[in-house]
Amino acid sequence: MKHKIFALGVTLICMLGLSACGQNIQYNTVAGSRYDESVFSKEGLLGYAQTIEDQYFETMYLQGITPDNFEEQLEDSFDANTYDVFFAGYKNWYDAVDEIGFSSPDTLAEDISVKDLTYYVNKDGELMVDATIEGKGNNAHTAILEYSLDRKGVPTLISVNVNHTTGEKLKSAGLNTLLGMGMAFTVLIIIALVISLFPLINKLTEKKPETNKEITEKSIETVTSQIAEKEELTDDSELIAVISAAIAAYEASQGTGGDGFVVRSVRKVGKASNWKKA
Repeated sequence: MKHKIFALGVTLICMLGLSACGQNIQYNTVAGSRYDESVFSKEGLLGYAQTIEDQYFETMYLQGITPDNFEEQLEDSFDANTYDVFFAGYKNWYDAVDEIGFSSPDTLAEDISVKDLTYYVNKDGELMVDATIEGKGNNAHTAILEYSLDRKGVPTLISVNVNHTTGEKLKSAGLNTLLGMGMAFTVLIIIALVISLFPLINKLTEKKPETNKEITEKSIETVTSQIAEKEELTDDSELIAVISAAIAAYEASQGTGGDGFVVRSVRKVGKASNWKKA
């Protein structure tokens, strides 16, 4: 049993050691990767970062290009593989340029520059470069220009992220927390108000209960209508009998039988008859 536990422990240690070795990253070198050391050197990668920041982003900014008109102005300047990469990178830089800091558009090239970088090959075999951008001004921040290249030197990723101080991060986190809590409480208050209106809505929509007086009046009306219907039926029956007898007597006086006549119904005429007018 002890030997089995010992063997299991050795196996776990070996696995952890292998995983640690697999995650070991060497910085500022591409040795042992698929990238050519003579081409992808620190000087060359620093020059490429300066080209992205100076010749691309700053030039486009001074030409009045914004993320909104980027496609209209530069649609034909990039191929299909790099257009989205440069658009995303320029949008990040454009949103961060005020925080990076510069005095005026005339001094933009002197105020903002790439100072240093770190590069490495990640676990997926991609060359990643983190270049430091510095600006000038009282509230100037540094930023990281991150980009990656394939073996042909074509960029596959460009992004710019401002380095905020701990106080700024806490302030931003606090504001986000307050905003989130405020929205949550606002929604809860609205829901509570809607729920509180349910009784009022029910009162407005439900039928009012009938009073004893209304019930009594309805009962009287029902009984009265039933009595009237019976009286009408009785009167109609008597009237039919009288009319039938009169017709039979008249036919007998004329020498014809009245057996062929049958009075089935009597209908009242709205206008007064000629007999009534006489």
